[in-house]
Amino acid sequence: MTSPNPALRHQVIRIYKELLFLGREYPLGYDYFRTRLHKAFASQQHLTDEVQIKKGIQRAEFVKKEIEALYVQPLETSEVELFLNHAFQVLLKALPNPSTTI
Repeated sequence: MTSPNPALRHQVIRIYKELLFLGREYPLGYDYFRTRLHKAFASQQHLTDEVQIKKGIQRAEFVKKEIEALYVQPLETSEVELFLNHAFQVLLKALPNPSTTI
């Protein structure tokens, strides 16, 4: 059995640490995230083919982007809610007052 490419090993460790760092703010808690992350990486530790390792790194990068998007989502949602509240208020002002039309 040959030792893995040191550059690939470094990339795997780097993405693992980046994901672990992102997990601090995960909605279900850090312990939940860390356990799942460890299981995901441990299940792939048998890989020795460089192509398969690179695919795993790409998959981890995708997961990282998805997690980052999860953290941005509440900001976008609150902005949409603010816009809808403002639009609703404008709409209410534009409608005739029901008590004065009767």
